[in-house]
Amino acid sequence: METLTFDLEVFSGPLELLLSLISKNKVSIYDIPISTIFDQYMEYIDQMKQMNMDVASEFIEMAAHLIYIKSRMLLPKEEIEEDDPRMPLAMALAEYQRYQSLLPEMHEMNIKAAGSYTRMQETVEYDKRVRRQYEASALIKAYHDVMDKIERREPPTLNSFKSFIGRKITSVSVRIASVLRSLKRLSRVKFMDLFKNVRSRSDIVATFLAVLELSKTEYVSIEQDRDEIVISYDESKEGEAYGAE
Repeated sequence: METLTFDLEVFSGPLELLLSLISKNKVSIYDIPISTIFDQYMEYIDQMKQMNMDVASEFIEMAAHLIYIKSRMLLPKEEIEEDDPRMPLAMALAEYQRYQSLLPEMHEMNIKAAGSYTRMQETVEYDKRVRRQYEASALIKAYHDVMDKIERREPPTLNSFKSFIGRKITSVSVRIASVLRSLKRLSRVKFMDLFKNVRSRSDIVATFLAVLELSKTEYVSIEQDRDEIVISYDESKEGEAYGAE
C-alpha cells in the first residue's frame, strides 16, 4: 500500500479527517473503501502520537467504529445483512459536509453583524405611590353610590332598542307585485333599475328575493346583455295568477 504523507494538519474532529482522506483518495462518500481509509486513518493517529500530541477520545472512538465496519465487510457475502454497514457513517459524513459548506456564508454574516449594534432595552420604573389623599368619608360615599346603582338596575330605555326595533319590514310578496307591474309595462328591465326607488335594506333584500322567486316560477327570465343583467317578462304567463300551477 502506498504510504500517504501528511503535513499533520490539525483536524477539528474525526469526521473532518475522514472527509480529507476520502478527498485525497478521490472516492465517494457512499462507497468508502474501508480497509484503505482505515489504514490511513490509523497512520494519522500514529503520527499524532509520535509528535506527542494528545489524541482526543472521539478519534479513538471513530477508529473503533471503523474496525467494526471493516470486520463486517470481511464477512462472507451470505452472512452480511442486506443493509450496508457503511451507510450510517456515510450519512453522518454527508451531513457534516453540508454544514461545512455553510461555514463561509455564516462567517460572512458574522462579519456583517459585528459592525452593528443593538440598543439595550431600557427599564422604566413607574412611580406606584398614591399621590392624592382621600378622606375616608369620600371613599364610603363612592362605595354607596356604586351599590345604589347596582341595586336599582333600571331597565334600558326604548331609545336603546331604536336601532333594531320598530323598522318596517318589506314583504317579498309586495315586491313581487311591484316587479311584475314594471315588467308588464316595459317587458324588459335592467336588474339594477329595480333598486332605484328602494329606501331601506329591507327593500333591497325583498326585491332581490322577489326576482329569484319569479325566476324560479318562470314568470321572468334572466339574461346577460353585455355588462348588464336584464329581466324579461314571459308574456305566455299573461292572465295567470301568480303561484298557479
